[in-house]
Amino acid sequence: MAASLIAQKMRQRVGAYFEACGRQDARAVAACFTPHAVHYLPHHPPIQGGGAIGAAIVEELRSRGGAYFVDKVLTDSEQFAAAVEWSRTYRQGDRILRGYEFYEFDPASGLGREIRGYYAAAPAPEKARHEMVGFDYVSRGYKTLP
Repeated sequence: MAASLIAQKMRQRVGAYFEACGRQDARAVAACFTPHAVHYLPHHPPIQGGGAIGAAIVEELRSRGGAYFVDKVLTDSEQFAAAVEWSRTYRQGDRILRGYEFYEFDPASGLGREIRGYYAAAPAPEKARHEMVGFDYVSRGYKTLP
C-alpha cells in the first residue's frame, strides 16, 4: 500500500475515533480498535480492549461533560503510527485540557492497537514519576530512573 494511502487511512481512523467520542458512542469507539488494543494513561491502569476503551471514554464524557477536539494529526506510514494533539473542554465551559496521544495501528486491519496518552498539565509534586501505568518503558528502550 502506498505511503500516502496508509497515512490517509490512519487519519480517517483517528477522525472516526474522535467523531465516535463526540457522539458518546461506545460501540463506534470500540470499532476503531483491535480486540486486544491497549490505552495507556498517566496515573491510571491501562484500559484493555476496544470495548473497554469505548466504555471508559463514554463514561468519562457523560460524567464530566465537554468534548474532545483534534488540533493536529501527524502520521508515519512506515511505522503505522500517528501522533494527535487534542483539546478537551468540560461541562463548566471554563476549563480546557490539552493533550497528546501516540497511536500504533495494526498493519493488516488498519485498526488501532495501542494509544499512549499524555496531558499538558503541571506535574503533581507528590508524585515521583509521571508515567503511564503498566507501560513497559524498559523493554521499549525508554530512559528510566533506578
